Amino acid sequence: MTPSESPDELLVIEAILGNLEAFEQLVVRYRPAVVRLARTIVGTDDAEDVAQDSLLLAFKALPTIEEPRRFAAWLSAITRHRALRFSKSERAQLSKRVPLDEALLEKIEALAKPLAEKERDDEMLAAIDNLPADYAMPLKLRFLDEMPLKRIAGFMGVPLSTVKWRIHHGKKLLRAKVETTS
Repeated sequence: MTPSESPDELLVIEAILGNLEAFEQLVVRYRPAVVRLARTIVGTDDAEDVAQDSLLLAFKALPTIEEPRRFAAWLSAITRHRALRFSKSERAQLSKRVPLDEALLEKIEALAKPLAEKERDDEMLAAIDNLPADYAMPLKLRFLDEMPLKRIAGFMGVPLSTVKWRIHHGKKLLRAKVETTS
């Protein structure tokens, strides 16, 4: 089994034991979803900062996770709470990072680099953005970030069947939107 195929639970335990590569693999898996979730709450300008902050908070809090197999939902909750607490005065706090934060940013490359957007079709993205969030988020995670359905379910904290239904119904809504604009 390659590291990219390792279950979240195993990677979380390895990261708790000090394996930075294991945590980096988790960051690579979930960073697109974290950025998208942050973007829905704080907007595009601050999403990267909130996402990076959320991932750093998650790393520091890893030893406190009660159910390592529910890492995705736990990370989603951290991201939501962090984004909701984010304010203009906190932007100034970003410049006051502690040395541990900076060390982690240097060691875990996936935390520091901006997420390259795969914006293929502006019309399609605009149509997705006009869908209700319950349908837009799973569609973006699946088709723009190419996240597996099980990870989307874990990240959103909903059953796999709900993700499948939301993607199916979201595609129908999207088709109807695109057909009415063409």
